[in-house]
Amino acid sequence: MISKTFRVARMIVFASFALNSAAWAANCSNASLSGTYGFLHDSTDSGGTPATAAVSQVTFDSTRGTFSGETTASHDGVIANQALTGTYTVTSNCTGTGIPTGGSPFSIVVTSTGFLALHLFAEGFAVKQGSPNCTNAGVEGRFGFETTGVFLAGAPSTGAVAFIGELKLRVDSSGEGVISGHIASSENGTFAEEPVTGSYGIGRDCRGRATITPDGISKMHFNLVVVDHGKQMLAIQTDEDTVVSGTLVKDN
Repeated sequence: MISKTFRVARMIVFASFALNSAAWAANCSNASLSGTYGFLHDSTDSGGTPATAAVSQVTFDSTRGTFSGETTASHDGVIANQALTGTYTVTSNCTGTGIPTGGSPFSIVVTSTGFLALHLFAEGFAVKQGSPNCTNAGVEGRFGFETTGVFLAGAPSTGAVAFIGELKLRVDSSGEGVISGHIASSENGTFAEEPVTGSYGIGRDCRGRATITPDGISKMHFNLVVVDHGKQMLAIQTDEDTVVSGTLVKDN
């Protein structure tokens, strides 16, 4: 569960990134935020309890100052896919504003690898897609895996959850993506480590899906967005009654 104190600390870190971003790009503009990005973002209620987790793939058109894409989100455990459109501006000091269609403005800080975003009770970060090979074979390798969030009533267990571990992604003889590895999980304070098996599929649009089954635990389903030239993937759990998201980072 995210406390108010922790959220204030994250806001302070956000402000420090604003200063650092100015150092790497003294004269930012809309052109500093262009192309396609993976965007991992979440929100809490006024008490600090996670309420929404979301992963988006967003394309920015710097000449028009617009963005568009698609979001997979869990709103209080209800999973939905939504179109995402809006406008944005980036000022010379590398800060800016995004205005989603039908939504409230959010603050942006452009960084060397993407951007940070902040809204009331909501925050997130984005990583540029780059030029990954978006196929099953293109993302083969070992990835560090981390997710956090909550399981709600209706899930196999309830309360705060966190998963961390290493997953190996490989392609079998039929071209299917196969997952093996291990994860350690903390479910409402109870810690356990389990081997995992699963499968994955990556589309040419750099979006994909994965299924992970820890030993003795119910199967978990995720939507993925490939970023950073294939070195990272952003993930959201798509099982009902979960508000869980995280990252996969490729081992060197």
